Amino acid sequence: MKKVFIYLAAAAILPLLCASCAKKSTVSGQLEGLGDSLKVEVFDISNGKTPLSSMIVPVVDGKFTCDVSDTTVRGLLLSDPSGNGGKASLIYVPGEYAQVTGRLDSLVVTGGSPFYKDQKAYDDLCAEDRAKLTEIVNEYRALPAEASDEAKDAVMAKYDEVNNHIAAISKDFILKNPASLYAATLVNHLVGEDGKDALEVLEVIPDNVKQGLMKVYLDQASERATKAKARSEAAEKVKDGMQAPDFTLKNEKGEDFALSSIYNKGKYIILDFWGEWCYWCKKGIPDMKQLYKDAKGKIEIVSIDCGDTEEVWKKAIVDHELPWLHVFNPDGTGDGVSLKYAVTGYPTKVILNPDGTINKTIVGEDPEFYDYVKSLIKK
Repeated sequence: MKKVFIYLAAAAILPLLCASCAKKSTVSGQLEGLGDSLKVEVFDISNGKTPLSSMIVPVVDGKFTCDVSDTTVRGLLLSDPSGNGGKASLIYVPGEYAQVTGRLDSLVVTGGSPFYKDQKAYDDLCAEDRAKLTEIVNEYRALPAEASDEAKDAVMAKYDEVNNHIAAISKDFILKNPASLYAATLVNHLVGEDGKDALEVLEVIPDNVKQGLMKVYLDQASERATKAKARSEAAEKVKDGMQAPDFTLKNEKGEDFALSSIYNKGKYIILDFWGEWCYWCKKGIPDMKQLYKDAKGKIEIVSIDCGDTEEVWKKAIVDHELPWLHVFNPDGTGDGVSLKYAVTGYPTKVILNPDGTINKTIVGEDPEFYDYVKSLIKK
């Protein structure tokens, strides 16, 4: 089964704290399974790795009240300080308040101010589908280790069908509630493969919402949707049999390398979209090196680094002792040459015929790639 790292743009939350103009937001309720305290961490939505702040809130008979003050939308992570009982996430909106029940691993927003009332209304619409998703996930986990890829794909197809229905609910909710702040947080869910639905709903959201508290969500959704649209359009130009888009990038020596400079030299060309950050890209290096050795003179590999700094990229070439051609995509993942080739996952390997036409594209670290190249060079 192919192994692939799917690059997804980060999920949304930004600005800095301004204590003088911060507004208080309250989260209160009663949760089952809590001890005598609750940990609440505050995160920047655009970079949720390290909390901006953290507090311990007292709990009595499962009841708690937590006050957060900030000037912008944040992410809240609620957890049991003991490490038990799961975790729950909420969106903090200055001046709003939320009421919650349930458990940390199944938090239910029951109401509050307008933002959270809209969240409850949306959650109610999605409740049945979310229950189905839980059943499907459990079904997937219950598959035996020897289950075929076909069996796994069948379960995932059911997951995708339900997930697509939730996306339809999200789109309808936004179209019916274009001025809702909560609806604005749903636009990212609609980006999909072509960005069409997200771009459509962005047209109906009022400017005061786009430029207000939800600006960070909507700006990110707009950027992601625009790239998705461009990637979808690019995909129509990089199908098997088509001429590969030419490009010129810098190699590790700082010299310009044009892809077309190695056309018509009797070798199949492999464009290897990878990154040092990508586990499966690195996992496949030994097999790539063996293929290059066995097929010497019959293939040329051009590794296109995406998502690393130049320093990391150059060091990786040396550390992994990679003997083929290398270029650096300065626009990172999802942009530049990777966008031109409609790359959605890493590694992606685009096999070109000697004349520069596209023979086949294989996404992920997949044994199929090595078998296919071997069959080509035997002809």
